[in-house]
Amino acid sequence: MCSPATKQAPPPSQCSYNVAPITSGFRIDMMTSSTPGNYIINITEKGQNEPTVQSFSGTSHEIKHLKPCTEYELSVAYRDNAGNETLCTSTESKMKTTGMNETDIKEGSCMHGYVCYQSDWDISSSLSTSNNIPAQPCKSSNTELCIKPDYNDICTDLTTTFTSGDCANTFSLTKSITVADFLDPNEIYQKPPTGLPAKIERELPEHCTDLTVVYTCKDELGDIKNESELEPFTHYNCTGHIKNNNVPINRTTDIEFMIDCDLTITTESNATMTSIDLTWTATSKRCPVLPGLPKLSYDCSCVPPSKHTPSADKSQTGGMCHFPGLDPFTMYKFKVQPKYNYEEVASPSPVTEVRTKAGKPEDIPHVEWSNPEHNVVRVSCTYGKRFNGPKKEYIARLYYNGDLQGEKPPVKHCKFEFKDLSYLTEYKVEVFAFNGEHYSNPKIITVTTSYNIKALIARLVVFIIASVALVVVVYKIYIPWHKKSRNDANDDMVLEQSKEDYVNVPQYEQHC
Repeated sequence: MCSPATKQAPPPSQCSYNVAPITSGFRIDMMTSSTPGNYIINITEKGQNEPTVQSFSGTSHEIKHLKPCTEYELSVAYRDNAGNETLCTSTESKMKTTGMNETDIKEGSCMHGYVCYQSDWDISSSLSTSNNIPAQPCKSSNTELCIKPDYNDICTDLTTTFTSGDCANTFSLTKSITVADFLDPNEIYQKPPTGLPAKIERELPEHCTDLTVVYTCKDELGDIKNESELEPFTHYNCTGHIKNNNVPINRTTDIEFMIDCDLTITTESNATMTSIDLTWTATSKRCPVLPGLPKLSYDCSCVPPSKHTPSADKSQTGGMCHFPGLDPFTMYKFKVQPKYNYEEVASPSPVTEVRTKAGKPEDIPHVEWSNPEHNVVRVSCTYGKRFNGPKKEYIARLYYNGDLQGEKPPVKHCKFEFKDLSYLTEYKVEVFAFNGEHYSNPKIITVTTSYNIKALIARLVVFIIASVALVVVVYKIYIPWHKKSRNDANDDMVLEQSKEDYVNVPQYEQHC
């Protein structure tokens, strides 16, 4: 079964039109003899290759938003229901739009902060501005163009000149670029301060002589300060209040910052055996007002720490710390830490290494001695104390009755030997620790030599032999003498006896 054929409109018996200029374009009028229907218009600007295509149905159509005083080429075609096109005829295929005058331009309001102009004409190539900034099409209207004034155009007049294509007539419109209408706070250049006295740099339009910005700043504790009251090492959030002729009109965007004074700390030191004086000087290129910062202070520290509490004399620009109770000939590390409002700020000074001067070695606690031989004394000690100096040596001296008998040169090990001493004699020995510069207090001990046993035994042998020999000699002398003595004694006894016997003989008296 066949479907019935679609009935198509017959082609027009005649298709012709007239073109007449109107404001902002042309009007197309189809001749009364033309068949009503759908028509296609092709409009091509002179010098362009791509046409603009419009369609209409009816007997008349206006083409608007063309460029003023510009030649266009037009063509109209009839389109039937099947989509077939038949070119229509006209007495004119090329037409020129009329010129534009000032009444054709109206001020628009498409974009805030822009100078906008509205017209039924296509004025995209008809206007130029005194600031040479190209116009932008309005996003919400195709009949409006907008010009963004330059930042420094504010407080001046912006002049826009309009031309009419090939026509010689021109005219200009002037717009006053006021602060209230055109100053965008986001566009105000703001640079946070980097030093003291604090000053937030801002760049206002150069022609706005009555325009000012006054800042109020809030710190982390919520305290409000003016720009001239800002302190270093403190975080601030600042808002600028824009005033025109001292009348508030707007606010800047907030700006956050902290002024970090570039403190440079130089140190000097003076050392004794048990103390070090550390002096320092603080300078700052960004904050030359250091003496005016009462909250700025310093802490000086020592590693290893001092045995006593250090004393200090400080100011905002420097000071001196005295570290007592230090060990002699010891390397200490010092640094100075800046503080603001009792909080550590900035970087500390470079570490300063200082060595105390050599001091007296600690005393030798104990000394031992022995007699490896009868007239030799050996002395030794074990020393675990501090030498407090660059060297670690020992010295020993020998005295007899207070007189120095000898001194051993410095040695690295506490071992000494004194030879060829007198036998069975008492001496004094002094032992010192020596560090190359200072001696410790002496450790004094009493030592004695002993008998020479071998010599004594030899002498005793000689004595015994001599004694035996003497005994023998005496004996040999004594025995003969003794015998003779005994004989003589016997003779004496006999004689005495004889005398006694004679006495005891009775005697006769003699008488005269």
